Amino acid sequence: MNDYKLSASLEGHEDDVRGVVFPHPSFVLSASRDATVRLWKLLSNRPPRYDCTVSTHGSAFINAVAYLPPSSTYPDGLILSGGKETLVEARQPGKPEENAEALLLGHESNVCALDVSAEGGWVVSGSWDASARVWRVGKWECEALLEGHEGSVWDVLAYDRETIITACADHLIRVFSPSGKRLHTIRGNTDVVRALCRVLKGHPSKAEFASASNDGVIRLWRLDGYQVGELRGHDSFIYSLASLPSGELVSSGEDRTVRIWRGDECVQTITHPAISVWGVAVCQENGDIISGASDRIVRIFSRVKERQAEPHVLQAFEDSVKSSSIPQQAVGEVNKEKLPGPEFLLQKSGTKEGQVVMIREADGSVTAHQWSQGAQLWLNVGTVVDAVGSTGKKKEYQDTHYDYVFDVDIEDGKPPLKLPYNLSQNPYEAATTFIQENHLPMTYLDQIRLGGLAHLQRALCVSEMSL
Repeated sequence: MNDYKLSASLEGHEDDVRGVVFPHPSFVLSASRDATVRLWKLLSNRPPRYDCTVSTHGSAFINAVAYLPPSSTYPDGLILSGGKETLVEARQPGKPEENAEALLLGHESNVCALDVSAEGGWVVSGSWDASARVWRVGKWECEALLEGHEGSVWDVLAYDRETIITACADHLIRVFSPSGKRLHTIRGNTDVVRALCRVLKGHPSKAEFASASNDGVIRLWRLDGYQVGELRGHDSFIYSLASLPSGELVSSGEDRTVRIWRGDECVQTITHPAISVWGVAVCQENGDIISGASDRIVRIFSRVKERQAEPHVLQAFEDSVKSSSIPQQAVGEVNKEKLPGPEFLLQKSGTKEGQVVMIREADGSVTAHQWSQGAQLWLNVGTVVDAVGSTGKKKEYQDTHYDYVFDVDIEDGKPPLKLPYNLSQNPYEAATTFIQENHLPMTYLDQIRLGGLAHLQRALCVSEMSL
């Protein structure tokens, strides 16, 4: 199969793009921390051009989006969104100026996951309030509360008419009936479970669904909880999963990449000029991919040459990846004197898709290059830079070394809690993990403005710990 290449970059959001949906070749949906959901309609194929309409404009982060397919009641379908306002909104896509079709109330914290049943009869939502809810379309009432989670429900999957799967911060996957009865509890993840997707029939592993977690591993499962495979390649948290009509899987994460998996092998790595690729989705009709990232851009990728961007647009995307900066902490200790020079890239081939090597350039800078198995060449994916504010001396906390360990004063009269932090981490994720591990209310995140370590330090009122 051909490699995916950029089809279009959709710019308009003013903050991280957290959720994306690709319901039909003619339009896509995106949700952002700028409190909007945007509908992007395809205007022309050659070159690919899109028109943007703001479908929803709330007052706080929107972190999840889904699409209810057209029906006799809703001939244009419905756009569903949820976020920090703790509700789920259902809105007709062609009527952004009108009131929402329904507001689904019941969650007590951020709504971070949404899915729609295949027949369109019900919607599932997941929340930081440690629950998932099943809502009947049309009645817009909560028909079932999926309980028993001991942490945030990061993802939900309406697998079929009889099965709902949840992914939880307590490292567990749970399988429910739509009535709320728990059928199975699946163990095996070693960290927070962040994403789920259906695996199509015919996959070599015979898996029925896949999960991804903060340990950087995609696990393949049967519904009875038996693990049948693992996919390894991501270098950090994995945030999103989807299935391609070809039977391949696609994933995205904190290592700046979207990855395509065929069987148990990563066959393509698409590096983004962003810290986090929060969401990925697939158009089941044509196999194109959409991603949403922390650089505020929605991107569409295609294997079909006729749907790919013009050469100058492809070059601009490649250049933006090359010019992006990679914190040294993200690649570990680098001894410049022992690094190979640019001649290495011409003399040696990579051993696997996505392999990264460091090169010492003639001017003394260090660049990162990623092997493309499809193109059979090394791609420049950025320049390694010394992070601002880092002394280079690691600090030890609980037998692990970090760039910083902060004191966080939570309550007067009690000793401060310790917040370990590496400069290669996303501040939002570091704060979320800290809050969950210390069993603090998620409302503490209200004080954190995502955008860098300085924001994290100021918002949490922390001071660096001297060790």
